[in-house]
Amino acid sequence: MNDAGTWSLGGLQQVGQCPACGGSKREPTVFERRDNEGLMEDRWRMVRCADCGSIWLDPRPDAQSLPRAYEHYYTHDADVDDVNDSGGHGLAWRAIRGYLNRRFGMRKQPANALGYPLFSMVEPWRLKLDYYGRHLTRVRFPLAGHLLDIGCGNGAFLARAVDMGWKVMGCEPDPKAVARCRSGGLDVVEGDAFHAAVSGMMFDVITISHVLEHVDDQSALLQRAFQLLRPGGMIWVGLPNPASIGLRVFGSAWHGLHPPYHLCIPSQHVLAGWMRDAGFAEIHFLRRGAHVRRVWSISRQIAARERLSAPTRFAQVAWRAWADGMATFSSRRAEETVVIAYKPRTLRGN
Repeated sequence: MNDAGTWSLGGLQQVGQCPACGGSKREPTVFERRDNEGLMEDRWRMVRCADCGSIWLDPRPDAQSLPRAYEHYYTHDADVDDVNDSGGHGLAWRAIRGYLNRRFGMRKQPANALGYPLFSMVEPWRLKLDYYGRHLTRVRFPLAGHLLDIGCGNGAFLARAVDMGWKVMGCEPDPKAVARCRSGGLDVVEGDAFHAAVSGMMFDVITISHVLEHVDDQSALLQRAFQLLRPGGMIWVGLPNPASIGLRVFGSAWHGLHPPYHLCIPSQHVLAGWMRDAGFAEIHFLRRGAHVRRVWSISRQIAARERLSAPTRFAQVAWRAWADGMATFSSRRAEETVVIAYKPRTLRGN
């Protein structure tokens, strides 16, 4: 463990209280291992708050050294989609594209229009495909407007949103990821949501996918998003779920822990409180559907590399079926927390 006040790329800081709720009580279970890819020698400790259920990194890289960990971060690389449309021309892929075209206004080809009624009746896959479009359905948004993706990475979703008819902008602090976005013709600011180039702009939708857990002041980012939304605008947030079945199954090997990049993974209860405090209304936690296979394969690889305990492959198949079923009927135990909320058209006090 990094207990000497330093890690391989710099200094450490202790985090005695839960960053999510300020509580000082910790559950007995401690999660310890290296980073997901095993690129660094450091072993990290993550703990769970006994008061709110959030998970945080303690100790963690200090503000000066944390950026160095991102020099080889995966946002530089090609995106691996939950629905990996890699040019397949089979009947199943034609049906999937048919659903996406009708549901989100995409223009994917070749497509089969019968995919829309088909996948509309298969709930686990309908939910999976709706996540792919970040729930920006034509029912919810008959006319696509202006969209900001905070922490857009390599721009994979921005390109997808363009295909859906949205006028897009991204912000991303990683210069290598920004270069990749711009090479594809995307409008991306090198910086975070507080950058001057974003100030004064207004958006109909803001998406924040697997960014919040990387941020020091998480509630401040949600407040900033509220400021940048037009009245009636929607925020979409996705992040690991500290109450997931996957964490119960894999423990320290669970991919969603991802030290040292994930500083704090808030519980759904805390996240809802932050959103209410920021001014959001109509807060909805969404069901995730079938999504466990790929992310659990990462956890299995981590367990093997780090020599951590993990269920047998047979047991994992049974657990996976249970996890996908639970995520189809409830948002509470999915691998990811996915939440949408709206900025009221009339603000309180007006």
